[in-house]
Amino acid sequence: MRTFFRVINSIFFTVALIAAAFCGYMVYSVMHYPQAEHDAEIADIKSQTEKTKTDTTAALEEGEERLAFLQADLRNLGDEGVELADRGESLQTEVEAKQLRLAELEANVALGEDMPGSVEKARKAYADKIRELEEKVQNGETSVRICYWTLDDGPTYITKNFLDALDEMGEHVHVTFFTANEANNSPDEEEMLRREMTSGHSVQNHSYVHSTLASGSVYRSTESFREQVQQQDDWVYSVTGFHPTIFRFPGGYHSWGKDLLPGALDVLEEMGYKWIDWNCNLYDAGAEENLPTSSLEVTRALTQIPEEPIAVMLGHDWNMNTLVAMKTAIPRLMKQGYVFLPLFPESVTMGMNAKR
Repeated sequence: MRTFFRVINSIFFTVALIAAAFCGYMVYSVMHYPQAEHDAEIADIKSQTEKTKTDTTAALEEGEERLAFLQADLRNLGDEGVELADRGESLQTEVEAKQLRLAELEANVALGEDMPGSVEKARKAYADKIRELEEKVQNGETSVRICYWTLDDGPTYITKNFLDALDEMGEHVHVTFFTANEANNSPDEEEMLRREMTSGHSVQNHSYVHSTLASGSVYRSTESFREQVQQQDDWVYSVTGFHPTIFRFPGGYHSWGKDLLPGALDVLEEMGYKWIDWNCNLYDAGAEENLPTSSLEVTRALTQIPEEPIAVMLGHDWNMNTLVAMKTAIPRLMKQGYVFLPLFPESVTMGMNAKR
């Protein structure tokens, strides 16, 4: 009888261990996707799946043979033997339940394998719809107007306040954050970056350090520029699991990049990036003593944006006055027919199209 229970426990433990391993693979693939390279991750999962299937089949086949043999002997041992045989059958039922669970997990692995394609398909469908709306706006075929409100240099110590304000404005108000890892010293940068993404806002690339000074300039050379763009791309990906697709030049392409680094656009094209400046400006950056009041920023927003059927507003999420102005200006502009959308690389505003 002790042998019987050792066999039963061995089989049950083996299948439970295999199921736990499968659960581990699935938790990893769901919680961390797509933070590891997708092709390598899926190849590993598929390899582990095949090994698990082989191990599970072998364990169950051996277990079923030994259980059948033991149960036949037990039923010849009287009432105690019958009771033990029934218990063995109960344990075998549990084993079969684990086998069903393995099948479910395998199906989930297959679903995870298709996840990147599903995400890209959904993103592309969104981009196509908004691009269609942009073209209608440009052709005067709709009364709707579009504003891409952008916030540069964060995340900062007050980005949380910006996100709270945007949440209060409703689920259909979205902005674009052009982020720079070392532009500000904020203890919750990564948390804010993830919140920006999960709230439906666009998280894009504004270089890693945002420095235009000679010693650490983004524009010191094409190699320096490429490194700054890639470093920020890597950081955003490591935190959110998604790569940025749009770049904004520190200081703007037409003000800095065009003259300081003529080859910058070639670098971005090689890296698969689109880029954008702006056609509306709160002028909320610079020396603190020269920063506009929130009321002046509201005036600028309500004056400049209506001049553009597709407006690209420049602001900064380290400026408290900008936060106050945004909370006033956006609701007023919504009443005028503006929708506030996150930027996407297929937008008609990319590149020279949004020249200031």
